[in-house]
Amino acid sequence: MILTGLGATALGSLGVMSPLRAQSQPFYRDNTPIELIVPGGPGAGTDVVARLAATGIAQQLKNRVVVKNLPGAAGIIAAQAAARAKPNGYNLFFGITGTHTVNQFLYDDLPYDPQKDFEPISLVCKYNNVLVVRPDFEAQNFKDFIALVRANPGKYFYGITLTGSSSNLAMEFLKSEADLDLPGVPYGSGAAAVTDFLGGQYPILMDTVINQLPHIKAGRVIPLATTGSVRSHVLPDTPTISESGYPQVVSIGWGGIMAPAGTPPMAIDEISQALKSVLASPIFDNLKAAGLETEYTTPAQMAKFIADTAAQSARIVKAGNIKPAS
Repeated sequence: MILTGLGATALGSLGVMSPLRAQSQPFYRDNTPIELIVPGGPGAGTDVVARLAATGIAQQLKNRVVVKNLPGAAGIIAAQAAARAKPNGYNLFFGITGTHTVNQFLYDDLPYDPQKDFEPISLVCKYNNVLVVRPDFEAQNFKDFIALVRANPGKYFYGITLTGSSSNLAMEFLKSEADLDLPGVPYGSGAAAVTDFLGGQYPILMDTVINQLPHIKAGRVIPLATTGSVRSHVLPDTPTISESGYPQVVSIGWGGIMAPAGTPPMAIDEISQALKSVLASPIFDNLKAAGLETEYTTPAQMAKFIADTAAQSARIVKAGNIKPAS
């Protein structure tokens, strides 16, 4: 049969879908729930950010997004589950610093490949770190801190909130560049490390800005320097380490949305566009006021960011001889 002079409506009435109409159909249109796997327990920092992202995606796509928390093993349990999930567009993962840029250099026989097993979609946030000391510490600015630690090798130590965390890598990076003998004591959680720090058990801590901002505002700790490429928007008077004589020392944590490898490109594109709108909305305003930094990236930009950050992590882990917590 030869059809002439028929538009899309006529073709549709004959049961023939025109290419234009086929392409206009969205991928997410049947309200099948999307599952977002999160490598952390309910209420943890990663979970809070991931749930806001999930809420925003759901609003943009008019589709349910269900958060599934899989804590434990430095994110390995969650990442493995996400890597093995069906690449059907309805399975997503909230990747973080550990799962995609650090674990591969800390653990042998990682049960997933951070690059080959995932399709990056977009960053959601970045976690700037801040070097803090207690008000009774002898050095109250970054220059004096470097001089004091150098003059007293091995005398002071710092608390490691979590081995392999962005704050751990940031401090080890600084130690390597500044030639500091400053041992670290690992804690099982950031909360435990901060409790001992505030209680006077040790004098120096590297932690995320969002965790330390309330203590800084209350005068319980003194910020010496942050670890981003530019100053933190909530600590504008605190210099960066990179502007304070160590330009290479830029080390931040991050979180972002990705999918199992093989996920349909149309699904990737729709999630990407949804996140672009979400990150331009006010949904993260309260967290940004608390120190979180948000950033939208294209899938290609996120892939490059992960590759660059992983290469940096490899150097820091090797230089600092960082080992997994036992």
